[in-house]
Amino acid sequence: MLVAGLDVGGSSVKAWVQQVDGALLSSVTVPTTALRDGFRVEFEPAGWLAACREALTCAVAGVDGEWCGLTVSSLRQGFVLLGAAGQPLGNGVLNSDRRGGPYTSVLTDRHGLTGHWPAPELTLPKLLAVQAEEPDRWARTRRILFLHDWLIACLTGLHVTESSYACAGGMADVAARTWAVDLLESVAIRLDLLAPIVEAGTLVGPLLEGWGLPAGTPVVSGCGDTQLAAMGAGGLAPGVVTIVAGSSTPVAAAVAAPLHDPLGHPWISTHARPDLWVLEGNAGYPGSFSGWWDELGPTGVSVDPGGVLAITAVERWSQATWERKPPWSLVGLSPDTTGAHIRRALLEAHAFSIAGSVEDLNRLVELDEVVVTGGAASDGALPSLLADVLGRAIRWDRLPSAAAAGTALVSAAVGGPSVVPALPEIAFPAGDPTAFASRRGRWIEAVEALREALPS
Repeated sequence: MLVAGLDVGGSSVKAWVQQVDGALLSSVTVPTTALRDGFRVEFEPAGWLAACREALTCAVAGVDGEWCGLTVSSLRQGFVLLGAAGQPLGNGVLNSDRRGGPYTSVLTDRHGLTGHWPAPELTLPKLLAVQAEEPDRWARTRRILFLHDWLIACLTGLHVTESSYACAGGMADVAARTWAVDLLESVAIRLDLLAPIVEAGTLVGPLLEGWGLPAGTPVVSGCGDTQLAAMGAGGLAPGVVTIVAGSSTPVAAAVAAPLHDPLGHPWISTHARPDLWVLEGNAGYPGSFSGWWDELGPTGVSVDPGGVLAITAVERWSQATWERKPPWSLVGLSPDTTGAHIRRALLEAHAFSIAGSVEDLNRLVELDEVVVTGGAASDGALPSLLADVLGRAIRWDRLPSAAAAGTALVSAAVGGPSVVPALPEIAFPAGDPTAFASRRGRWIEAVEALREALPS
């Protein structure tokens, strides 16, 4: 039995085919283009849909066997507005778009309801920006779909919203796993614009023609990319914290119920199983600097990379640190600084920020296992360094296994074998965090000084 999947990120579409027994048979990546204009980050729906179709048809070509089903995962907070005929109304909006900045106050004091403190990237403030600034477009809108939901609609012709996207948009009652009706009605988001909420692993309907798979193949809802990556790395088990290192780096732990944090730091969303929620911190975007690697050369092994500090992240995840971030910068450059020093400093900044989020979640839940996955960890340098900075053994998912989680969701949805992705093996034993304590302290001081003096 075979399962296919689409995984849509901010810069590419990946399609994969996996056997239900666990063997990955093919994987095809097709690049996409984001349209950036200041704090607006959009995508052209027809072009991205073509990339999805190309990736999927190429991935399934030449693979023989019985198809169990197809699923989708995508970035969170991105959305498409549809008109009366089901057509996209202009460009879609991506997760990193920040046009919602002037409208975040609607979420003030709503953390207990939505599980999310206010941030411009959340979907609800961005929708309010469209509502206020593009009234004609808003008046023509007949359906709001998250990126995952829109792709499911393109595959099946049916409209649903998976619960983790509603949560990540700041639009859900996180405990009830439903739309936050009173909140949405208070800001004139009509409920008829929203699709019914379903859980991850729901059988949505049959596949339409033209996708390289037999028409009628079951299409199963996926979930947020962070949730699926965590599930694939064994992160649904209690006491596991999963670090999904990409351009941004969510730090996630599964819990049996939404938890109240008196400090209000983590975001809380539904997880990939209907009886679980996820506590989430985030290191921000230090992983986006991995594009510098080829230019800067080898990382090197020095604990102190020539005195250079990279300020590319915040020391912990909270509303205060997200609202008032330091500008990305390098501190401590000298004529003797080399590319290897800078690369090492960038890597350390990534690790220091992750460590802060792990320690913060550990205030709320006992975390026994640390798993690292994602493209920014693919060369092993980041998980190796984290074993030292955290002083904890690191389990490393060398080949990020969202496909394993997607396969498990599809198999369960169509009555196939129950597949539970296991934790990866320990790859790096616990190191000595005291070797980094002074440097990490200096980094935190530099981050705080720049937050106060030159907030972005």
